[in-house]
Amino acid sequence: MKFSIAAISASMAFVALGCAGGGAPETSNGAGGVFVAFAEDFRGYHSWKSFDTTGGAPDAGIHDGSKVTEYIKALPPHGSKVFPVGTIIVKEATGGTIPHELFTMVKRGGGFNSTPPGAPNWEWLELANVDDGNDGVKIVWRGFGPPANEPYGGDVNAGCNTCHVACGNDAVCAKPLALTNF
Repeated sequence: MKFSIAAISASMAFVALGCAGGGAPETSNGAGGVFVAFAEDFRGYHSWKSFDTTGGAPDAGIHDGSKVTEYIKALPPHGSKVFPVGTIIVKEATGGTIPHELFTMVKRGGGFNSTPPGAPNWEWLELANVDDGNDGVKIVWRGFGPPANEPYGGDVNAGCNTCHVACGNDAVCAKPLALTNF
């Protein structure tokens, strides 16, 4: 059986593209500059570095009357101008007009959410606790903001983006999480 060099080269290229997937992988470990968070990535969030951000909640006009705690899975490197891809920040509000709210922002990367009024590279999620004894959660929604039937903070058009972009600090509003603090 004879094979031409061109046929062998084309076959090898096809196999290589098939193995590589033709583009950057979307994994939960940040390979390829993209991080897609899964419910497991939030497990144990109560043990992460935490900050009481209750004082800033009324400034944002949301979570009024709540105790607000923000958790960050890993602090940014010293001198960072932006949060690195893979950053996970969980905001938990309890005791307000809504008894329990659990939202998160994840630095997804890959240009996600970069169209104005988006917060470049950030993905927004609402979580719900799962009674598993270890801070397990499930993802209620994820994306550029809440679904159309669930306005967040009273903003039916842009959800999380409008306020977070206005905060500066790479769209992270909590004053204790100012990049200049690290």
